[in-house]
Amino acid sequence: MPKETFFNLNDDKQNLIYEIALKEFAINDYNSASINSIVKKADISKGSMYQYFDNKNDLYMYLLNTASEKKLNYIRDNISGEDKSFFEMIKEIHLVGAKFDLTHPKYSKMIINAMNENIIEGIGDISFQLKNKSDDFFENYIIKGQQQNNIRNDIDSSFLSFLISRTSISLIDFISKTYNFSYRELINENKKEMPIEENELEEILEDYISVLKKGIKIYN
Repeated sequence: MPKETFFNLNDDKQNLIYEIALKEFAINDYNSASINSIVKKADISKGSMYQYFDNKNDLYMYLLNTASEKKLNYIRDNISGEDKSFFEMIKEIHLVGAKFDLTHPKYSKMIINAMNENIIEGIGDISFQLKNKSDDFFENYIIKGQQQNNIRNDIDSSFLSFLISRTSISLIDFISKTYNFSYRELINENKKEMPIEENELEEILEDYISVLKKGIKIYN
């Protein structure tokens, strides 16, 4: 977590350092991200940076935790009531999550990068930790769906949560491939609007939910 000296800075300076550091970790993996680049762009000394954060790990975890919290709060604030069927709720979670990803690309790419990291010295296997959190998030909905007989209960809930969680992590890659845009472009252009229409996003999610419901087998 930041030191008190960071919070003693005025809001504009805090936000400047935060946004520059977030972009650096969003367009680079952990090892490639550079403190030197951050301090140069923020027009502060490296010594000052270490008055605000203990080290690179400290800065990284602060950014990752705030990015994850921002996305989770966005999803919670934008999904409607819980009186939906399992598949309706899963679709809405993915729709809202994708909207966040596409309109907050720096936060989203920071999280995605973390999910693809190797073990970081002093932090550990952050990828494993984040993916497990995602699995646990979906398992709560799966257990409820099984209890309500919306989905099969003869399949282990942890296995189903793993499948849905891991495909959801990769879904945004399919969207960017299909509509030919990259996170780097969205970040560098500082775009705030979605690069595709909402109905196009809905069509992809309809196919995704259809596969969850029916699989890929052709039934006569």
